[in-house]
Amino acid sequence: MEFDSKKAATENGVDIVTIFSQGGKVNAKLLAPTMERSLDKPSYVAFNNGLRVLMYNDSLGIESTLSAKKGKYLEAEGNVYLTDSVVVINKKGEKLNTNELNWDPKRKIFYSTKEVFITTPTDSLHGWGLEANEDFTEKKILKVSGPITVEDSTAVN
Repeated sequence: MEFDSKKAATENGVDIVTIFSQGGKVNAKLLAPTMERSLDKPSYVAFNNGLRVLMYNDSLGIESTLSAKKGKYLEAEGNVYLTDSVVVINKKGEKLNTNELNWDPKRKIFYSTKEVFITTPTDSLHGWGLEANEDFTEKKILKVSGPITVEDSTAVN
């Protein structure tokens, strides 16, 4: 009887498309093959078979893409928690790889306390912990590990 009551407290869906907007402006679109929504409190939506998120600028141009094998959206918080092979790529081709990433759509930031790898056209960065804006143009690794290339600001062009 207990198992049946838990089963009744979920909704399932396939071929999911969710639009995130704030202040009347679309800022992201989530695509997933499946979802399971728990109606128990606190309610959440689980994406256990992968998901992809497209983040847009004000003119609906794609600023960055995000993919993960698993994700959970906590409805009361409005936050998305991503795990397992998380990848973010911005329009400049900079790429983040990690196994756990949190996204706060209200504050338009990503954050993590886990190991992160960032690949840019000129560098490969590694460390633990990350804070970044939604389009991934501003990012900070909290504990950097390994060599970093720094541009010489005194060089004359």
